[in-house]
Amino acid sequence: MLIRRYGSWGIVLAAIVLAGPVSPPAGEVVRFLSQPAKLPTPGAVSVIDGQHVWVGLTYTEDGGSSWVARCPPAASVADLGLGLPCGMANTFFVTAKRGWLTGTRSVWMTDDGGLTWRSQVPGHIHTMAFVGDSGWLAAGDGHSVQNYRTEDLGQTWNQCGSSWELSRVAPWSSASFLDARNGWITVGSYNDRELPYLGGVARTMDGGCTWKILWRDSDDPGENMGDIRFVDNSFGWLFTYYGRLLETRDGGTHWSPVALPEPDFLQSAYLVSRSRGWIIEGTNEGPVLHYTTDAGAHWHSVSNEDIRANRGMAREIPVAWGQALLLSFQLRR
Repeated sequence: MLIRRYGSWGIVLAAIVLAGPVSPPAGEVVRFLSQPAKLPTPGAVSVIDGQHVWVGLTYTEDGGSSWVARCPPAASVADLGLGLPCGMANTFFVTAKRGWLTGTRSVWMTDDGGLTWRSQVPGHIHTMAFVGDSGWLAAGDGHSVQNYRTEDLGQTWNQCGSSWELSRVAPWSSASFLDARNGWITVGSYNDRELPYLGGVARTMDGGCTWKILWRDSDDPGENMGDIRFVDNSFGWLFTYYGRLLETRDGGTHWSPVALPEPDFLQSAYLVSRSRGWIIEGTNEGPVLHYTTDAGAHWHSVSNEDIRANRGMAREIPVAWGQALLLSFQLRR
């Protein structure tokens, strides 16, 4: 199963893997069609820079002024295993041209900005992360998940380490790597319907081949894990979809709550440094951005007017935070 969450809109995208045909042959190629698009449908966000952003299979090259959708021909949808609209597809891009699309039976790669895709790894993506040309991928089927490593920006992948058994624990949805070797992920135990029910955090020190579970969320075992973000080997943030923001000061072994400005619904969080961070609060009037400069002791709001005019603290919204960047696209319309 693949579950990826993208905070600005509180989206949960889930693809349930059922028994079916085997993965497409490695290297099989499918050509997609291009068409103009309005604002993208909220989905998986990959921010290359301030001008180039992918949302699912919809992309912009001019900072959101115009959008183009790459969609598969109708005859190929079943083979690709796509159960979501084009804009909401589960994608991950590392450059404006190179990215991955996950179906139910295979991971597909493009090197030409989504014009053509070739099957690369069997199964479907749980999560992936890159630091420079080095990367880690967790992909699998309905029984187990395999770790893969790349040293050439995903052109080739090599299996490493032992597989994760879905009936016990497997990667959930989010990863944070400080360098090519050291990283953290959210993990979950899975029930007989392949749905995660107990979240936690695991760490790797060898680039994702082996992982050690550091913490299990016994306080609220039914809660969904959100983004995880570390800024050094000790300090990190983790947010959950029932409104908690947690911090660790010992590398992920222990987690404690961070005081919040009573958000209606915490949709995403991004840690910049030990003292500076951002959150998106969901309200009846729409999403609201808050920032802290003292590790959560105090929070300050950024107005929609400042976002539209790109003034004040709105200028410091992390570019790498795709949710906030796309929020600014919406507010400009």
